[in-house]
Amino acid sequence: MPNETLISQLDTLYTAYLQQQKTAAVLQKTLKAVTDTQSKAQKILRDYSVQNTGADISAAQETFAQLRLKEDTIDPLLPDLRRELKTLAALVGSLKEAAAALRSEPVDVTRFDKAITHLQAAKQPDIAALIPELSLELDLAQRALGDEFGAKLRDALAGQAIKIGGRAPKFEIGRFELEANFAKRFITLRYGKDVVAPHTSITVEAVLKAYQNAAKAVGGRTQDGTAWIAQFYEAYQRARRKLDIDGTRINIVDCYVEMTISRQGRAFYIEPSKHTFSDYSRAQFIYDFYEFANNQRLAHSRQVVRAHSATKSQADNPAKSMWIVEGDTPYDGRYIADVEFEKE
Repeated sequence: MPNETLISQLDTLYTAYLQQQKTAAVLQKTLKAVTDTQSKAQKILRDYSVQNTGADISAAQETFAQLRLKEDTIDPLLPDLRRELKTLAALVGSLKEAAAALRSEPVDVTRFDKAITHLQAAKQPDIAALIPELSLELDLAQRALGDEFGAKLRDALAGQAIKIGGRAPKFEIGRFELEANFAKRFITLRYGKDVVAPHTSITVEAVLKAYQNAAKAVGGRTQDGTAWIAQFYEAYQRARRKLDIDGTRINIVDCYVEMTISRQGRAFYIEPSKHTFSDYSRAQFIYDFYEFANNQRLAHSRQVVRAHSATKSQADNPAKSMWIVEGDTPYDGRYIADVEFEKE
């Protein structure tokens, strides 16, 4: 049911700012008319003085010349007036859009979100006082859409024997997190905390396709665990040499970079480009790292990987750490910063 009280407040503000806009527009038009009238009067006086010798108009000409209304008064005022009119036009339009979005059934969250963004930017005290309530209404509207979308998505996934947890705006599909933005009309799909589908249309069909593609790309690959751990060991040693580190702890992101480089084919080394690059995403690496280095604890030359949890500053920096999914949900895991090989 529409929030009639809030709609009434928006309508009242709309009427007040619309009147301000009209008054400012009349003032601008009047000032321009004064300038035009003064110019015409001076021209007519000049024409008269040339063609007529009856009345002495020299005093009148001198008075008009000294007025300098345009230069001293009107021209300095017009730029501020134009800016005010532009601001008022944006305010009036946003207030009208916000009220219209609230009146619709269901609330038009895309239209409403855009209007609120513009109203926040205006920074008018009377409008700022309404922002918390407007934001609450937007949140409620998005939740309502989220519940409806979530029910449809659950039904679609149930048909494929896939369970979904959480509730709008964030859902859990296995180790994947799906975050819906109903105002902007797109979803973001993550494996753990790493984005695998950044901007997918917010439809059940599009979400299913994005999830299926991501699940196949991340966990649906055929990998030789023994070959992977050997490759990881070589990447670890290369990173250690390049960074000239005497110790045994190497940052996991540096190892990932070296491992990605080592997976490139001959074509890439001949002509490096996006067309010859073999992708190995962070999500794929994270999946493989957990499976082979953590879950299976595979060894290379009788050495296994020991992972060190990240500090808070490292966890806040994706160049210094990775969120390793260690359970059945995207939130069951930990940030890893450094790794080292040690004897079994």
